[in-house]
Amino acid sequence: MSKVNQYLSVTFSSFQNILFSIDSTFIPDRDSMATLKPNLQKLVELNQDFVTNVYVIKQDMSIIGGSRLSVAFDEPREERRALYEQALNTEFSTVISKPYMSSSSGWTVTLLKYLHGSQPKVVIALDIDLQAMNQNLLKITRDDLANLFIMDQQGQLIAGEGIGYNPLPGENHSLSFGNMTSKQLAASAEPTIRSKDHAGKPITLSKMPNSKFNWLIVSLNTGVRLENAELKLQRYSAYLIVIGVLLSALVASAITRYIRSPLLYLMNKMKLIRLGHLDVNITWSRKDEFGQLAQTFDLMIQQIRGLLDNLNASNELKRELEIQVLQSQINPHFLYNTLGCISNVVGLEQYDKVDPMIRALISTLEYGIAEASEKVTLQEELNNVRDYIFIQNIRYNQKVIVQEFIENGLEQFPVFRLLLQPIVENSLFHGYSGGRKSGLIIIKAYTQGEQILIDVIDEGVGMSASTASSLLQRGSVKTKGSRKRIGLANIHQRIKLYYGESYGLTIVSNEGNGTCVRAVFPWLSSGKEEE
Repeated sequence: MSKVNQYLSVTFSSFQNILFSIDSTFIPDRDSMATLKPNLQKLVELNQDFVTNVYVIKQDMSIIGGSRLSVAFDEPREERRALYEQALNTEFSTVISKPYMSSSSGWTVTLLKYLHGSQPKVVIALDIDLQAMNQNLLKITRDDLANLFIMDQQGQLIAGEGIGYNPLPGENHSLSFGNMTSKQLAASAEPTIRSKDHAGKPITLSKMPNSKFNWLIVSLNTGVRLENAELKLQRYSAYLIVIGVLLSALVASAITRYIRSPLLYLMNKMKLIRLGHLDVNITWSRKDEFGQLAQTFDLMIQQIRGLLDNLNASNELKRELEIQVLQSQINPHFLYNTLGCISNVVGLEQYDKVDPMIRALISTLEYGIAEASEKVTLQEELNNVRDYIFIQNIRYNQKVIVQEFIENGLEQFPVFRLLLQPIVENSLFHGYSGGRKSGLIIIKAYTQGEQILIDVIDEGVGMSASTASSLLQRGSVKTKGSRKRIGLANIHQRIKLYYGESYGLTIVSNEGNGTCVRAVFPWLSSGKEEE
C-alpha cells in the first residue's frame, strides 16, 4: 500500500507537469488554439503509457485533442460541460474529476486546468489511462498482494482486480467484499476492518488515503497470504536452523580452542607446583578472565613462597631457642657454686648432706643435657624442680618450700623440658633475693574451659608492671658479661611457636605482694599430641 501511494504521488506530479507545460508555453497574443495541437500530440506520444488523451475543451464543448482518435470525438459534447465549468471555478489549481465513463477514453478520471489568458476561455484536460494504471499497480505488488484496489471517497472502483470480487449489479463500479460493499468501506472511519468473503472465509480490509488524488488505497488480505507467509517462515526457519547449527559448531570450536589452550597451560603449571617447583610464574598479557586468573595464581604462589619463608624463619627461631636452652642447661656458675657448696659441707663434716646433693646435682645435669626438643611429662618437670630447690636450699642454707596442687590426670600432661625451672628460678632471684630468703613457692596445674593453666606463685617482693613486661621480651634480660639469660622470654616464645599466638606466659605482680607466672596451653594438645 505504501508503494502504491508513492506511485500515485509521482504520477500526479507527472500529470501536473504536463498541464503546467501547456499553460506556461501558451502566449495569448501570439498563439491560437490551432497552434496547440502539435504540442498536444507530442505530449500524448511521450506519455502514452499513462494517459489516453491530452486536449483543450473550448467554450462550445468541442475539443482540440492530441490523440489520433480525437478527430472522431472533437465535435461538441454536453458531457464535457461539467468538467469545463468545474475547471473555470478553480482557475488557479488543478481539478480532479470523479471517475466516469467517457465516450472517447472509457472509464477514466480527468485532470483539468484553466488555460490562462485564453479568449474565449478554454480548459486543458488530461484523461488518465486507468487500465494502464491498473497494470502498473499489479506490477509493483507481489503475488500474495494481488487483491489491491484504488477507490474514490464514494467507494467507486478506479483501478485494481480481485478474483471473485466483481462490480455489483446495477451499481457503477462498486464492489462487494462479502457482507461489506466498497461504499460501506469508504464511509467507515476504521483503517482496518475484518469481514468474510462470499464463501464465508475471513478477510481483512485495510485502507490508506492518498492526499494527491484524494483516493483510497484498499488492501484485501485472505488466509492465503498468511499461509504463504507461514510456508516462507518455515523455509526461512529451516535455513536459519541449519545456519545456526553450523555457526554454533564453528563458534563452539573457536571457543574450545580459546578456552582449552589456556586451561591446559594452567594445568601444566599446576602440575609443576604439585611437584614442588614453587618458582613457577605465569606471564600473560591477556585482559580477560584468564589474565585475572593468571595474576591471582602468581599472587598465590608468591604468598605460598612468603609463607614458606616465614615458616623457615620460625623453624630457625625455634632452633635458636632450643640451642639457647641447651647452652643454658649447663650453667658453669651454678655448677661451680654447687661444687663449692659440697666442699663446704664436707669441710663442716656434714657428710649426711653430701650424697643427697650429689644425687640431686647429677639428676639435674642429666635432665638438662637431654634432647631439648623432646617433650616430658609435667611430673618429670616437677621432679626436676624439687632437685633444683633442694640444691638451692643447701647452697644458701635457707628453707624455700614448694607446694604442688596438680589436678588429677594432668601429671602426664606433655610439656617442654625445662619449662618450670626458669620460672621457679625467677621466683628465687626476684622474689626471694636470689634464694637468700626463705619463702613459699606454689605450683598449680588445672583446666579452665579449653585450656590448661600452670601457675607458679611466690610470696616475694613482687615487681612493677614494666619489669614484669620486660621479662617476656626476648633478649631484654642479661646477666653479667652481657650473656643472654634463658628465662621467661624463651619459654614464652616456645609456647607461642608451638601452639599459636593465643598461648604463652602472663605475669601478674605488684610490688610487695608477690608474683604469679601463668603458662597457658591448649587442652587438646594433651589428647592429640600425635595429630
